[in-house]
Amino acid sequence: MSPLYFSEMEQFASGLAKAGHKVVYGGACVGLMGHLADVALSHGGVVRGVIPKYINKKGIVHESLTELLVVDNLLDRKRAMLKESDCAVAFPGGIGTIDEITEALALKQLGEFSGQILFYNFLDSWRPLLDFFEELQLRKMISQPLGQLYNSFDNSEDLLEYLVV
Repeated sequence: MSPLYFSEMEQFASGLAKAGHKVVYGGACVGLMGHLADVALSHGGVVRGVIPKYINKKGIVHESLTELLVVDNLLDRKRAMLKESDCAVAFPGGIGTIDEITEALALKQLGEFSGQILFYNFLDSWRPLLDFFEELQLRKMISQPLGQLYNSFDNSEDLLEYLVV
C-alpha cells in the first residue's frame, strides 16, 4: 500500500484527536486503522477498539487503546461500533471496509442508524462504488436522494471541517 495513505491517515487522525472526536474502530494494531489509533492516541485522542474474541491476540489487538470491547464475532463488532458512533467514516480500504460501510448504509436506509455516513474519497478510491450507487439510483433501486444517505469528501481538511460543524 502506498505510503500516501499512511501520511493522509496521520493528518486525518491528528485532526480528529485535536477536535476532540472519539474514535471507534475495529481494535487492531496493524494497517491503516492501527495507524489511525496510534496517531490519535499520540495527540491525546480517545480511541475505543471493538474486536472479535477470535482475533483478540497479541500482535493483532492494539494494546494501548483508551478502551477495548471484546465481542463474539464480526456482526457484533459492526453493531457495537455503530451503536457507539454518531458518524461512520470510510477511509479507503478493502472488503472489510466495504462490508462495514454498506451495512451502515443499509441500516441508515431502513432508519436503524441515524448517524452520518461519510466517504473519505482520498485519491478517488471510492469513485467506482459511488458511481455504482448513482447507477442504482438511476435504476430506481435506491429511492432516497443519495445526499440523504451519505456525503463524500476528497480531502481531510474538508472532512474534518464538516465534522466540526
